[in-house]
Amino acid sequence: MGFRTEPSASSVALSLRAVALGYVVLPLFALAAGLNDGRVRSWPALWAGAGLLVTLGGTHLLDRRRVRRARYREFVPSRAFLQVTTAIWAMALAGVAFGLHGGTFLLLPVLPFVVLSVLGNRTMTRRGMLVLVAALGTETAVQLPAFSAFWATLLFSATALVLAGVVDEVVRASRRAVERNRHLAALATDTSALQDWPQDLTELGPRLARAMDVERFAVLTRPARRDPLERVFSWPEPEWPSWERLGTMPQQSLERMRPLSTPALSVAPARTGTAAVVVVTPGTSAHGVRVEPTLLSTVAALLVAALSRNRLISGLVEAAETDQLTGVANRRRLFEALTHEVARARRSRRPLTVAMIDLDHFKQYNDTFGHSAGDDLLQRFALRTTSRVRAQDLVARYGGEEFCLVLPETDGDGAMSLVDGLRAGGAGTDRLGRRVTFSAGLATWDGNESVEELVYRADASLYRAKAAGRDRVAAAPAAPAAS
Repeated sequence: MGFRTEPSASSVALSLRAVALGYVVLPLFALAAGLNDGRVRSWPALWAGAGLLVTLGGTHLLDRRRVRRARYREFVPSRAFLQVTTAIWAMALAGVAFGLHGGTFLLLPVLPFVVLSVLGNRTMTRRGMLVLVAALGTETAVQLPAFSAFWATLLFSATALVLAGVVDEVVRASRRAVERNRHLAALATDTSALQDWPQDLTELGPRLARAMDVERFAVLTRPARRDPLERVFSWPEPEWPSWERLGTMPQQSLERMRPLSTPALSVAPARTGTAAVVVVTPGTSAHGVRVEPTLLSTVAALLVAALSRNRLISGLVEAAETDQLTGVANRRRLFEALTHEVARARRSRRPLTVAMIDLDHFKQYNDTFGHSAGDDLLQRFALRTTSRVRAQDLVARYGGEEFCLVLPETDGDGAMSLVDGLRAGGAGTDRLGRRVTFSAGLATWDGNESVEELVYRADASLYRAKAAGRDRVAAAPAAPAAS
């Protein structure tokens, strides 16, 4: 029949029970009418109405039995519409059988029609209105003059339509609230699992929109108090809204820490520590009503909590993978990077070279100038080396005064040129202005060896450089060609 509805099981059960009330109310009204008038005005209408009631009651009991046995889980709108239509005609026939009695029996067909609004299906309500008008028209036409029948039908139909509209709006608003709460609960779970801010928001875009009941939205963030707001995510249009359209609303909202709205836009802020998030939506929801500020504030609070948690986790991960003294990668991060780069070199068939570097006579340096001076030298060397390599290269502290360089897409000659240039400038100067030297060993991945074997060859080259007199760079011999 073209009906579309997704009511919950509880709402369907309540709706059908509401229809069932009509089965009880109608005989009571019929009995009262019979006692008051003392006669039946139309026996055919009475028997037809009674037959419809028996059919209606039987289908209702059958549906309840199916529900109890868990054999009838799906709500079928056409079945409910047929039951309600049957109830409307049964009550209209009762009016014909016993008389109008001041409009009492004209109200009875309205009751099952209003139930259609509880079901939340506007297609059913529109078609049910046609059925109701036909039933009321029949009931009045056989008992009233044509002019009076027309106005009575119009009056009771209009009353039924107003009641149905009110009930429909209340039920739909309740369902939207339930749906929003469900989406918010799911959203809270999803945002707590965000690992990559703001890239992971792409997957949450549709759910965020449903939770806020909007067709588009944007997320602005401010990393620190003095930083400007920047748009980090917008759904489904990447550039919505333009900064010209936004104006100063987001900044004002954040300064006052309360939602702001205009007919065109609504914004809501949330803040934790130095970080802040501002959610921007259209002024009206997807259902044409004003966007709820408290709802936007709740979503903003979830997002700023996710941002703060993501920054904390990123900071912990960075701390776990960073050498505390020099600020470069530590040994753990080194081997993770080497594993990744070896796999990438295997796929791309591009060279990969590793350089092991050791500061010469570092123990003597510490004994002469003190450990704090030695720490300062290590920091200066790490900073100088980091500034000389490419962004894709990795500088790591291997241990003590030993460092490791990972040089992707770099062959032996390129690595020799880079490291020997670093060596020429020295590791730094001591407190007497003398140059501090270092030795280095290089190894280029042979296409088959493991990470450990690659590092071992570079380390072996380093020891050859030291044995040859220090302050020099030695390269591991090229791997023999495969036979």
